[in-house]
Amino acid sequence: MRSPGVDRRGLLAGLSALAALAGCASPGTERIAALTARGIVLTVNFDLGSYALRPEAREVLDPLAEAMNDPRLDNHTYEVNGHTDSTGRLGRNMALSELRAAAVVDHLVARGVSPRRLKPQGFGPLQPLTPENPRAGVNRRVEVFAIPPQH
Repeated sequence: MRSPGVDRRGLLAGLSALAALAGCASPGTERIAALTARGIVLTVNFDLGSYALRPEAREVLDPLAEAMNDPRLDNHTYEVNGHTDSTGRLGRNMALSELRAAAVVDHLVARGVSPRRLKPQGFGPLQPLTPENPRAGVNRRVEVFAIPPQH
């Protein structure tokens, strides 16, 4: 059964890829998100006008924190990018997107991830997933990207 509010596209592949980055593979590493050219992306969705994490978001963020805490990923940093739909004023949406990113950062930090490794940013409605429908709920999200160390 799909949990609303958590992007499950490639959930299994994403955590497996993160585990591969760490050089590990455990049963718990089968729950994160989709592999992209930039790294691992995890998407958590939000209710309209809210930055409160939905209960199903924790189902994805907790294993992510566990993977991030693996010592083999110590050199990775993570962008935590907040987004909104286009409903409402731009200023409010920019602030809301920052609050959404901060909510995800707070959750990860509470589970032992160093805040120095997390870069929260807010983009408001400027990067919709569905440009043809900028008010769609899918645009109310936070995306987490793993940034491998530069050698």
